[in-house]
Amino acid sequence: MWLTKFLDITSRLFPSDPLADLGEVVSRLNPDKIYIENVRAILGTSHNKAVRICETAVQQGLFNRGIEVLCPDGSVATSVRIEEELPPEVNCWIEVDGQFEEKTIPTSSLDKVTFYQLSSNAPSALIHG
Repeated sequence: MWLTKFLDITSRLFPSDPLADLGEVVSRLNPDKIYIENVRAILGTSHNKAVRICETAVQQGLFNRGIEVLCPDGSVATSVRIEEELPPEVNCWIEVDGQFEEKTIPTSSLDKVTFYQLSSNAPSALIHG
């Protein structure tokens, strides 16, 4: 169901339907975590254009934006709706001398990644858009 919504959204943003032959690739996306790199790769476009596509979808109420904080090993420490909601510190598991220890790390020192989600409002936005 979400794949159909995603294809509908992208066809509205790109009337020439650049995803016509990429349905199987798109079906592997997680509708709760759509990353710029995934959109860029599927559409075969630049990073900047993929950002514009996703941000346009946010402005039209089709996507929601989120931010996740990554631990040093790349695992997600936390996800929030807006940056102001980030906690000052997060817990990450760090390998020390072959053993894993939970460490509290300042959020400001960790990488952050923007992601998008299909909005629950997407269907009505598409119908009434």
